[in-house]
Amino acid sequence: MIAAKKSQQYAGSRLSSNQIRCEGDNRSMNKLKKIAMPALAFSLLFVMAACSSNDNSSSPSAPASGSPTASSSASGSPDTGKKYTISMLDFTYGKIPPSDGQGVKLLNEKFNIDYKPTIVPYEGYQEKMSTTIAGGDMPDVLGIEEYLAGGTLHTWAEQGAFLPLNDYIKKYPTLAAVPEEVWAIVTSKDGKIWGIPRYYPNNPTQNWVIRQDWLDNLGLQMPTSYEELAKVALAFTNDDPDKNGKKDTYGLVMGPGASPSYAMGAYWDRDAWYHKNADGNLIPGYISDAYKENVIMFTDLYKKGAITKGFGANAGFEVGQADFYNGKAGMFMGGIRGMDENLANSLLSVAPNAKLSSIPPFVAPDGTQGLTAQRGYYRITVLNAKLAGDEDKINRILSLVDYGRTFIPVSERTPDNETFDFRSGKANTGYTYENSVTTFTQPDQGLMPSSYLPDANMWAPSVLDNKYSELMNNPLLKPYVQQLEKEYSDYEEYVDPGYIGYSPILNTGKGTDAINKVIDAQVKMIMGELPLSNWDKVIADYMKNGGGDIIKEMNESLKGKTLTGFKKMGQ
Repeated sequence: MIAAKKSQQYAGSRLSSNQIRCEGDNRSMNKLKKIAMPALAFSLLFVMAACSSNDNSSSPSAPASGSPTASSSASGSPDTGKKYTISMLDFTYGKIPPSDGQGVKLLNEKFNIDYKPTIVPYEGYQEKMSTTIAGGDMPDVLGIEEYLAGGTLHTWAEQGAFLPLNDYIKKYPTLAAVPEEVWAIVTSKDGKIWGIPRYYPNNPTQNWVIRQDWLDNLGLQMPTSYEELAKVALAFTNDDPDKNGKKDTYGLVMGPGASPSYAMGAYWDRDAWYHKNADGNLIPGYISDAYKENVIMFTDLYKKGAITKGFGANAGFEVGQADFYNGKAGMFMGGIRGMDENLANSLLSVAPNAKLSSIPPFVAPDGTQGLTAQRGYYRITVLNAKLAGDEDKINRILSLVDYGRTFIPVSERTPDNETFDFRSGKANTGYTYENSVTTFTQPDQGLMPSSYLPDANMWAPSVLDNKYSELMNNPLLKPYVQQLEKEYSDYEEYVDPGYIGYSPILNTGKGTDAINKVIDAQVKMIMGELPLSNWDKVIADYMKNGGGDIIKEMNESLKGKTLTGFKKMGQ
């Protein structure tokens, strides 16, 4: 991932728009703006947007994907023998639950434990976590955000701070369901699995939305190549696609950091480690020849008025986003989750006949056709290495973890489902359920066990089991999300090797500065402020000033690891 020091300038490209609905995602974005790549930041804004209950919640809108149903959970019958004291340290983005809330008491009774959860605000957690580990006072269970821990996380793992979990994975359904490429992220060089990834959807990092009604008005077909995309962008700019008799529209929304980057496949993804250099080492997309070709295309389109004017100077992505939802721009980023219905209604208010479609991935020069998948996890749960040998306590802890991760189908998230009811704090106490609408109490009331579980992110069989389109009612967005779900089934997704590799320099000021200078230069090229002929010099400076070290470290960290490549995930 790219470290982007200029937080406002590089709200990136792997996330998409405005709609950050949960405090957790707002906090994550603040963090990402400091240490994540420009493209990643923009997409994360989008893909994290729909997780209004992602932070330790059993809400129907909470993430769910990749595991068995509640009835098959190994944790359904916890050991009722010896009572164990279990300590846990984690953070939250929102309201802090009391340490002795009713949710804790319910968990104590169910699992025969004396549970000691410490949940603190995100701000300041890095220092507390680092001090705790360095001082040898690590609790039994610890929640970690890898971006926050940076390269230190891997150092702790390599030094043996965390309990190896290889022997336990097959015993617990929600652990057994984790894909190999996700386990690879928390596997050390000697093959020890040191952490449990928490669920996050692995659908593509970037999806694209186009005004289908504009295509229809102009008699144009859906673009299937960049040449066709450029022609459509120019037609949207020059040929009055909204038929209002004015020249007041344009083609592509673009914001700070030249984001979104319109990667119509992993081949062109400027964030992905897809291409290799002359030495056979993987390189980040933003220095690849594939992205250079797109910068050349963007430069021409910007000159002709087909890209958001002055995007490089905009304070945020909101400018271009407003253009799209005010009916002034024809292409932007969308997503299978996180789309804002209020914005969609804004577009419908100015264009009642508006229709959105997804632009399918293009066939790349190497014959591949598929977008880059997301990581498939966000945050990690680790166990203290000092637990080694105490098998009963380890299994009690893992039963607690597995219980929180157990997937409940959307249609079964009702008071009649025992697991849903318990994790949510019991009907009419921790939540209310009226007319098929669930309303949860606030975490600071301490009534929901889900507020205290080490991991309350349900892991279901597939992104499609989250039923995003079924939960979407907006007439403009629902058909679009349905299209994306079909694409997720029809195409393969690329598993970025950068997810399982790491570079300590990447998250330092040196790495950040090197990357920012590349993106700065590319923005200036697109806007005509720097000649395209400077490309080779810009890349050479990047390599000299830290980029070469990033590439070396990343490839070193990948040695011996299996790289998945493209995979059919929507099954």
